Amino acid sequence: MENIILHSTSLKEFQEIIGQIVEEKLKDFKPQPPAKEPAEYGTRREVCARLHISLATLHYYTKDGILNGYKIGGRALYRWAEVEQAVRQIQASKYKHLKSNL
Repeated sequence: MENIILHSTSLKEFQEIIGQIVEEKLKDFKPQPPAKEPAEYGTRREVCARLHISLATLHYYTKDGILNGYKIGGRALYRWAEVEQAVRQIQASKYKHLKSNL
């Protein structure tokens, strides 16, 4: 560790040294953007993009009760948690008929 004797430096020199150190540290500092919380609801297009389906298919899923759509301000929105739950239910029941034949 270096020994620094403050009484032999002038106030101006000391301020310059501190300023240089702060500038060096600020160059290395890159603030992280705040973490964006995922939206609770998704639009029809967002749901279609995530599930890789068409708008017509989404309409039939909603009509048949597979997915629940919510009308908010004239827009149809879907809860992401419900979309993921519906996908899990479909995957679980996909091979159900094979188990009954065995």
